Amino acid sequence: MFIVGKCKKRTLSRTKDSSFRLQFTRQEAVRTVIKEIGNNPTSIYAKEIISLFGITAEELSESGMTYEILRSLDSVLSWRIS
Repeated sequence: MFIVGKCKKRTLSRTKDSSFRLQFTRQEAVRTVIKEIGNNPTSIYAKEIISLFGITAEELSESGMTYEILRSLDSVLSWRIS
């Protein structure tokens, strides 16, 4: 489970987007990214979640995201080849 620190809680509480939850599992984050990218391929919210969690291309690929979309997110994704 991902728990946000005090400073980040204060920052998030000041934002206009009150739908942001302060606790997310990694699986929920991946599902949210896939849903957001499905609705809007240039979603800033999805890119922020990818950066916050350090989600890899492999995780998104295993969850069903296509290669073309993954390549469009090159600047945000960390590609780990093992």
